[in-house]
Amino acid sequence: MRVCLFTDTIGDLNGVSRFIQDMAENALRHGDDLHVITSTAKYCPTAPNIHNFFPSFRIKMPYYKELDIAFAPSKAITNFVESLQPDLIHVSTPGPVGLLGRKYAKKKGITLLGTYHTDFPAYIRDNTGSDFFKRLTDRWMKNFYKDFVHVFSRSDQYHQIMQDDIGIEAQKISYIPAGTNLERFSPEHKDETIWSALNISSDSVKVLYVGRITKEKSLPFLLEVWQNLKSRHPKLNAELILVGEGSLKKQAHALKSFGVHYLGPIIGSKLSSIYASSDIFIFPSLTDTLGQVVMESAASGLPVLVSNIGGPKTLLNSNNPNGYVIKENHLRAWIETLAQVIHEERLRLELGEAGHAHMQSFNIRDSYQAFWEVHKGYYQGITI
Repeated sequence: MRVCLFTDTIGDLNGVSRFIQDMAENALRHGDDLHVITSTAKYCPTAPNIHNFFPSFRIKMPYYKELDIAFAPSKAITNFVESLQPDLIHVSTPGPVGLLGRKYAKKKGITLLGTYHTDFPAYIRDNTGSDFFKRLTDRWMKNFYKDFVHVFSRSDQYHQIMQDDIGIEAQKISYIPAGTNLERFSPEHKDETIWSALNISSDSVKVLYVGRITKEKSLPFLLEVWQNLKSRHPKLNAELILVGEGSLKKQAHALKSFGVHYLGPIIGSKLSSIYASSDIFIFPSLTDTLGQVVMESAASGLPVLVSNIGGPKTLLNSNNPNGYVIKENHLRAWIETLAQVIHEERLRLELGEAGHAHMQSFNIRDSYQAFWEVHKGYYQGITI
């Protein structure tokens, strides 16, 4: 069985890229015939089953200029995919590359599957403030997914949204068990010298955020929480570390007066060390279908603070708590909870240890196995 997976993101610092890289890596490990098709002028991982075609042209994504919309060389990709003769097509993103994969599958009559990684209609609403534009995006997404025989969800929290807003039938949806790379993200990667290398004090409590530095990730709210926290507790020895792509460069110097350090996008072993060397992970986003970075931080031994909206809250353990679920946009609740975790070292350590233990059952290898088995079922003519 040969599967071609089409994606518009592969090397960016986001959960979709990380998931697809993990799928490609596990396919090689298991000897499975999975090929990732993408088009980017930015960083692309080097692997024998990842095929990058330099874009014909690209534009900045509206409301998020750090992310490109890359228009792929359709003829080159089509010819390459034709040479592979795939049995199944998987589309991971509804961008130009994803559209190309969808078009090829329909033209050739190839079974089409996909993953609903990102709640784009919610992003549109949050960035434009318009329910009208959200409804238009819902309608577009409904048309995009109508020919898919199966669509994976990264979190069961989004099954109903996928049905009600996007119009995907319940029997076509299944949940990929959440998972992360437990070798790459672990307390073993702790390295206190990383802070001095970044010109950051080594003796402060480090509160970490990893992800896009954008409005739909609730970054303005996070900065409001932090500035209020520092105003109420001026002697608090804590710093906020922001890792990701975004538009904070012009504000970076001013933010330092509040103990905020914007590091930009970081990947690889350096990112693993930053996770493991931090003390708390904070993620107020309301639009994540899962929250790959939440798993990475918990696996690295950090207590996590997440919103009560979206998929990240499903990654917390109710039996042996590894963090806190906080009401969305409730300024006082976020400030008070964060202050408590910063002040109480023993609490941080207990929550972090619980998170690391909890994540041992969230292995990306299990996610891959579930992902591949569903494709195998459709290849063998078994309805999932």
